[in-house]
Amino acid sequence: MPKLQNKQSKTPAEIPEIKDYLTDPQRDGSELCAADVFAETMDYLKSCGCENAVSKQIVEQYAMSVARWTHIERLISKYGYIAKHPTTGEPMQSPYVVMAQTYMRQVIAIRSEINLAVKNCHPAVKATIREVVYGE
Repeated sequence: MPKLQNKQSKTPAEIPEIKDYLTDPQRDGSELCAADVFAETMDYLKSCGCENAVSKQIVEQYAMSVARWTHIERLISKYGYIAKHPTTGEPMQSPYVVMAQTYMRQVIAIRSEINLAVKNCHPAVKATIREVVYGE
């Protein structure tokens, strides 16, 4: 397993293994992109020097939410936005749309948490803040 140098503690940080549930095939035979999202997010955190600022579980939750959202969006593309109501037969909004919206809210919330951890890992210099806020 490759080791990276943590800028804060000066000790090597190991790249976490990808959990099996992030790569499990779905019931419809498709594959989730959770492992790819997990790896890309961990690479991003490492490039910022913040791999230890965010827990592995948070990155796994983020990866799973993105993968589920992507999977549901594919189902919406396949079956459409409108469904047939099971009892009346009338047109109705596809339940996939609501599920996709729920996963998107999770993605936004978790990504905000990750971004906050990165921001706290590398606070802005006061001179930069003054330049941005006051135009100095």
